[in-house]
Amino acid sequence: MHITLLIADLLPPPGFALPVAMPVLDAVLARSRVAVSPGSTLEDAVLDAFGCDATAPIAALTAAADFPGQAESVSGKTWVRADPVHFAVSRDNIQLFDSHVIKPTAAEMAAIADTINAHFAEDGLHVTFPDAARGYIEINANDVPTTTPIWAMGNASVFENLPRLSSKSRTNWRARTNEIQMLLHDHPVNQAREAAGMVPINGLWLWGGGGLSGLTIEPHFAHVVARLALARGLAVTSRCELQTLPATADALFDAMANPPRDQTTLVVIHTATREIRAQSRETWPAEVARIDREWITPAVAALANGKIASLTILLPSESATMTIRARADGVIPQIKKLFATKRSLKDYA
Repeated sequence: MHITLLIADLLPPPGFALPVAMPVLDAVLARSRVAVSPGSTLEDAVLDAFGCDATAPIAALTAAADFPGQAESVSGKTWVRADPVHFAVSRDNIQLFDSHVIKPTAAEMAAIADTINAHFAEDGLHVTFPDAARGYIEINANDVPTTTPIWAMGNASVFENLPRLSSKSRTNWRARTNEIQMLLHDHPVNQAREAAGMVPINGLWLWGGGGLSGLTIEPHFAHVVARLALARGLAVTSRCELQTLPATADALFDAMANPPRDQTTLVVIHTATREIRAQSRETWPAEVARIDREWITPAVAALANGKIASLTILLPSESATMTIRARADGVIPQIKKLFATKRSLKDYA
């Protein structure tokens, strides 16, 4: 079995937090071939693993994961994502905060969907939220706007990235964004949130439009283990075997006791990214330490004892992307000795 661990954001963005000690990973770095390339987001790295890029129809791909049992119906439609956000207005700009920060609930999004769908009933616009963090609107194939992925909006100007008309769109999606914002201004959901000291859900971010027709996916893996909707959707669409990410590597290896010979497996771990996007400076270090302890350490041990045939660790982050091809020979016997090395992950970046 050949394992690739794709683990995003083990290095923090500038000013977020100090890098965390990862003794096992640092020891592996000293015994491995390490390739360093420009920084990447979690999503860009996942898309690249499937032979795609950010021009792929993200809404249609994640819909394949979010509407289980409806794959045939979903795959034949064109979608745009409509994700709950908070627009924070300042004197010179509007900044977007996504679901990692605002933490919407299913009940809140159901109530918001009812309001929006009633308002736009005559226009045929209908939004649904199979997950509280992700909304979908089915659109015509010739009505796809030019948009900016929500993961690129962390420090970006909302004004400069609102949906734009394209050769494939005829609806004024920018106006729809503004109209939805007005609908949510005094919505009962937001009155309750503000009374509880929470930021309101005062908009939907429209992005990622398109359909799966004509999309070419060339995955490098036959088996995908992930909770991330994009990774799961890519796996479903490319007909890879899909498994939900367990809590630890040991649990994964136990569940895969007799894998097919030469099986190639991609494991996507995005919990450190989630902490960064939630602006959780206090909890991100503990999550990174947990990943080193519960994923990297058991994976290295499995490589050393022959439980897996090869181990690649792919580490995308804002500052750099590192690809580590771990060596089976002598890794574990060298660990204690290599703990003394002063070169760590951040030094490679």
